[in-house]
Amino acid sequence: MVQILLLILVLLLPFPADAAYKIYLKNGSVMSGVSSYEKKNGEVTIYFGGGSIGVPEKDILKIEETGAPEKDFRAPEVPGRQEEAPPAAPPAEETGNKSARADALRADLDSVDSEIRAVEEEEARTVKAINDRKGARLTYNALQMRQLESDLAPLRQELSNIQVKKGGLLQKKATIERELRSLQ
Repeated sequence: MVQILLLILVLLLPFPADAAYKIYLKNGSVMSGVSSYEKKNGEVTIYFGGGSIGVPEKDILKIEETGAPEKDFRAPEVPGRQEEAPPAAPPAEETGNKSARADALRADLDSVDSEIRAVEEEEARTVKAINDRKGARLTYNALQMRQLESDLAPLRQELSNIQVKKGGLLQKKATIERELRSLQ
């Protein structure tokens, strides 16, 4: 249960497009968008563009370097260059375009929000199915554990796919919200 909550928290963080590492967890989840990590006292601190999170080292299957470090998109400093004056107020027709664009973005945002709710409901159903299947009995012998793990593998893969989809939707929502803020 803690791993699922951890994964949900990780998916809520914004992910940079080009990351330096991809981390595979033993539960089948994959964390991409990792800019760096640090191992200390049996815990791995994972750093993202928007923050960091700690994961027990025993829960990590492998850490893969993607070879694509984060890029610095800031404009390079040019000595002696003067800042340009901000543009004058936009003409009336450009303001109308901004208003239309803002309305379209709000509609997109509502659509993405409803998709996120649907995906969260699907995620909750899948987690419940996994937990119900695991909690069917209190004790299992080794053969039963192997069978349970093989039965749960498709559900875990489905959960992973759902969480990846949710992460993409959350990222899309953040992009839309940023664009809306820039228009206002």
